Amino acid sequence: MQYFGILETKYEEVFLTSSYLYFNDDEEMITAKELKQMIKTNKDRKKNITGTIFLYNPLVTPEGYDSNKYLLDQDFDKFDEYVELKQEGYITVFKQALSENYKGKLVEIKNLFNLVEENIDASSLLMKFDSDLEKYNSNQNTEFDRDIMYFDAQEFVPSGKFVFFAWGEKINAKEFVFINNYAQTIYLRCKQMGKKIAFVYKKEKTLQWSEDFIQFAAIAPKTSRYKNSINQAVKNSFKQIPPVPCPYE
Repeated sequence: MQYFGILETKYEEVFLTSSYLYFNDDEEMITAKELKQMIKTNKDRKKNITGTIFLYNPLVTPEGYDSNKYLLDQDFDKFDEYVELKQEGYITVFKQALSENYKGKLVEIKNLFNLVEENIDASSLLMKFDSDLEKYNSNQNTEFDRDIMYFDAQEFVPSGKFVFFAWGEKINAKEFVFINNYAQTIYLRCKQMGKKIAFVYKKEKTLQWSEDFIQFAAIAPKTSRYKNSINQAVKNSFKQIPPVPCPYE
């Protein structure tokens, strides 16, 4: 598998504004230029992109750079173009789950928030996001650039036949109304467009509850006691084509 993305920077922050997983056929390797050809036209995208994975926010590092250091301190100079990214953390779970059944295909990665930041769920940041999303469809200025940080959920067209949601179980409808509205709009739009919806959910919460409250398990960090259960549920989901909702315990 290879992982490609476009990184952009503004106001000393880094954003991942487009990214794809490519599942290589045997010993094949592709370049960023070849990736661009695979997504050049709508016809190309329809042929090559098999589905979309929806995450909360990205944690990525370009190949050749230190994941433990701030990218803007490392003389990275390939912003605004596709570069190959390291396969780390949550991405390795998708590599294990999809590599067998999706050879020669692309899967698009989308994020609720494009900011590359480890502690993005801090209340202070979420308050800023919520305020931004309240203003998104108006002429008011947002704190984060609306075109780099967010996307138009009402016009969003997911790629491929399936959408696998893994944006986590922390979307709080009562505390962050506009973040919830943003996520709900994305989820409902995917359903209305006839995409096959898949996700991993906590068995005791039930499938219906998870859908109603858009609570879809994120790939668990190494320290989580649910790590192995969630990872196995992701693999079980993708054993079927297209993937299906699967519980974890």
